[in-house]
Amino acid sequence: MSPTVFIIDDDADQVALVTAQIERGRQFATKGFTRPESAIDEIRADPPDAVVCDLVMPGMDGIAFVRRVREIDRSLPIIIATARGTEGDAERALEAGATDFVTKPIEPRALETRIRRALEQAPREELLQSFTQAKFDPHAIIGRHPLIEEVREFIANVGSVPQVSSLLLGESGTGKNLVARAIHAASRAAGHRFVEVNCAALPANLLEAELFGYEKGAFTDARQAKKGLVEVADGGTLFLDEIGSMPLELQAKLLSFLESRSFRRIGATREQGVTLRVVAATNADLQADVANGAFREDLYYRLNVASQVLPPLRAIRSDIPEIARHFVKRAAEYFAKPLPEVEPESDERMQRYDWPGNARELRNVIERSMIFSRGPRLRIVELAPFAPPATPAPAADGLLLPHGMTLDEVEARYIDETLRRLGGNVQAAAEQLGVSRKVLWQRRKQHGLLTGRES
Repeated sequence: MSPTVFIIDDDADQVALVTAQIERGRQFATKGFTRPESAIDEIRADPPDAVVCDLVMPGMDGIAFVRRVREIDRSLPIIIATARGTEGDAERALEAGATDFVTKPIEPRALETRIRRALEQAPREELLQSFTQAKFDPHAIIGRHPLIEEVREFIANVGSVPQVSSLLLGESGTGKNLVARAIHAASRAAGHRFVEVNCAALPANLLEAELFGYEKGAFTDARQAKKGLVEVADGGTLFLDEIGSMPLELQAKLLSFLESRSFRRIGATREQGVTLRVVAATNADLQADVANGAFREDLYYRLNVASQVLPPLRAIRSDIPEIARHFVKRAAEYFAKPLPEVEPESDERMQRYDWPGNARELRNVIERSMIFSRGPRLRIVELAPFAPPATPAPAADGLLLPHGMTLDEVEARYIDETLRRLGGNVQAAAEQLGVSRKVLWQRRKQHGLLTGRES
């Protein structure tokens, strides 16, 4: 079942163009709208997995549309597109609740990458994740180390048993989200939804409403009935991330649900039954939490029917180069740069480093290295325990890059400095940055670096 993407633009030709571009890759299903009001009605009735919406439209513009949608659904990925591409537009869209921001003309591959990334990152924003594989691919779990083979075997075994509860343990950044999706994809429920809930992101009362839903009038702001994520996941998989952070008062209700696979919406009198698989994950020591009373013992044993500890990167050092190359390929696609070759000495340095942030830290290091790469070979940036200095750290060429900058800010600063150093020669800058003039123009437009006559 492909994720559904709504395309919203007052220009019917633009809707048709973007729809054709997205569907050409056969990864997404689409539905087009020329009136944002019609799209909002459809979102209420049958929400999509993501939305691509134009910024400038008569009546209701993209900012107003985002605000209206956020009243209905806080979790739907929304990508705003505009031909203007000013920094102010991006800030307003993101402040309103948009997930991402792209400029026209839209590059199909870049848009597909942003949609995939929005779907992948959705769980970290308590978003609904329904981008699943039709069949489990064991190669999706990268690595050949025996500990990785053990994880693959666990996925296959757990996936073959319907509705079993399982618990994923391990440090932050070890891929618990990826393994949970793989379990779903390996199961008979692969054609149904994979729904992820970040238990640490919401207080108990809101988390209960998100999980179990509510009836109209159940509380002050309940203007209409809303399905909970348990109900949305019926037939599929419910992934409870950061389960160790769930408040004690809600743990009892979760235990009752796991025992009976039935629940009541807040304000309802009738129980509903569902058929689904539950996967929980945490980086906390649940046994210690049980001992000190922070986690219910009965819930721990109910979740721990099948458990697996995911290995940190330092335990599978031989797989680090292969995992790094996976992130290099993804970064090259995202930044629209040629795929570089990783320097052998960088492989050695990466294997010696302990990676306290595991795969998440490795991905960030690869992305930062890609920003500064200039040729066919990629040198990984310096690896050291992060401790922000009191003053900005100068790069090798003297460019000041304060710690704490986002990747977009670093990219904008680097493009601007490269052009300044080359006297504004766009062709020379594009060659040095390893991109085409068109891609450089689009990046400058995205970051608001174009002059008046260029835009």
